[in-house]
Amino acid sequence: MRLQSCINGGIALDTSQWNEARKYPRSKASWPVVILTNRGALIAETRNISPEGAFIFCERPLPPEEKIRVLIMFPNSRYLDIPSEVTWSYPYGSDKDATPSGMGVRFLEISEADREFIASLSSGYLEAEFEKGSYLD
Repeated sequence: MRLQSCINGGIALDTSQWNEARKYPRSKASWPVVILTNRGALIAETRNISPEGAFIFCERPLPPEEKIRVLIMFPNSRYLDIPSEVTWSYPYGSDKDATPSGMGVRFLEISEADREFIASLSSGYLEAEFEKGSYLD
């Protein structure tokens, strides 16, 4: 892992060398989310998602191991309410950095139907990227 200084005084996390150990591919997707905690609610958005978890872009990410509920708002008025856990947190980036501020979450309890729904979104994204040729970049 490599850290780089940023112009705004923060650091950028270079994740390009990380091994991909996920069972499902993640799709780049920006959907609004509401994070419910014991202290209240946060408004944020996904930046990528898979049937097992998501990266959630937010200005003040929560600490690792915090249990939360993630409400993901999909198109066509569909939403999922998923009990989750924060797996990692990165508060130093901005929206313009290679690694923006946010947190990784793991879905703790998700129905098979919801898992298949998210997987279908992921596979549709990958097919579209492959057809555009950007999947190989």
